[in-house]
Amino acid sequence: MIKISAKSIYLSLIVYLILNSSPIHASDYKAYGFIQPEMSVFFNGKGRHGQKNTNLSIFGKGTFISYLQNDDAKFSINILGRYDDNDRELRYLDFQKLKYEYFFDDLEFKIGNDIIFWGVNETFNIVDIVNQSNLAEDLAGTKKLGQTMASLSYSHDYGKFDIYLMSNFQERSFPGKNGRPRLSMEIDKNTVTYESSAKDKKVDFAIRYSTVLDDLDFGLSHFYGNNRAPELKPNSSTLKFDPLYPILSQTGLDIQSTKGSWLYKLESISAKNGNERHFSAAGGIEYTFYGIQNTQSDLGIIIEYIFDDRNNNPLNNDGVLGLRWNRNDIKSTTFLAGLLIDLSGNSNRLQAEFEQRITDDLKLFVDFSLNGNINRADFSYQFKEDSKITVKIAKYF
Repeated sequence: MIKISAKSIYLSLIVYLILNSSPIHASDYKAYGFIQPEMSVFFNGKGRHGQKNTNLSIFGKGTFISYLQNDDAKFSINILGRYDDNDRELRYLDFQKLKYEYFFDDLEFKIGNDIIFWGVNETFNIVDIVNQSNLAEDLAGTKKLGQTMASLSYSHDYGKFDIYLMSNFQERSFPGKNGRPRLSMEIDKNTVTYESSAKDKKVDFAIRYSTVLDDLDFGLSHFYGNNRAPELKPNSSTLKFDPLYPILSQTGLDIQSTKGSWLYKLESISAKNGNERHFSAAGGIEYTFYGIQNTQSDLGIIIEYIFDDRNNNPLNNDGVLGLRWNRNDIKSTTFLAGLLIDLSGNSNRLQAEFEQRITDDLKLFVDFSLNGNINRADFSYQFKEDSKITVKIAKYF
């Protein structure tokens, strides 16, 4: 018996659609990307699990876009990858985008890998559920992997409707044995279980309605499928975590209102995760001072808060105080800093990002993460000794 995977069907259909499109001319496509060496230094010496206090890696990203059929269709490839000196789990390639799009008058059809972002908050994007998080890259879950899907979008004066059918579920990537920071125990990939009998072959479904009403951006979404976040159960025999992926049914709401220099944001979800139902809400305000001190620089102040009615959720009563500075100069100089505060305990963590263009094709990034006082009972206590600074230099082509 020949087994045909959903991925092979997607790829075959994309190739068929491209081959039956009009010829590609030199002016109908563009290609670009970058390669980025990185170096991290940890302030606390060796890690809790004997990891090194320095880490070297190379990150790269390439993009190819071609317009077909008199610009009625588009083919996109967006591939990224990393080679890490210490952590095997950070040696990967991922097609974030490998998709074919066709544009009708009010309809847009897409098939292939894509990145779909929902949300309005700077820090707590609780409605963002379509793509799998790559925790090997970032424990905050902001880095995403491409998701295979077929989608249909309908746009009208009264708003936009998006429907998604998703297959080829990807398990969450976690830092490996030598990764830093990493969880207190490794993830056992051999003990992965699912609530769904279809396991990773389950077809997930999502729908979203979005519209703009004067100065209000409004989105309402629903997702049903394998939860992207597994439940991690400690195994006393292997001393590793056994992952379980329950079925998630989640309805989300995101609202953003712009009033001059003020920005008001709210995300909320009501979800059933396995047999447990929970509610979560996150939002805040952002105010921007334009032309501070009679210069071209802008300074934004960000305040956000998250509530979750699950006591075992790491972010169930936390706040963020942030600053965003944009110099608006020829070097595209920006600085973003945020202090995460656990309002239920006695824990805090500071993160900052600085970036500046060196030349037309070189850019410098400096990321800074400093763990302050962390309560022993807090989820982030396992990362207490992992304060670090990371320097990145991107070469664009």
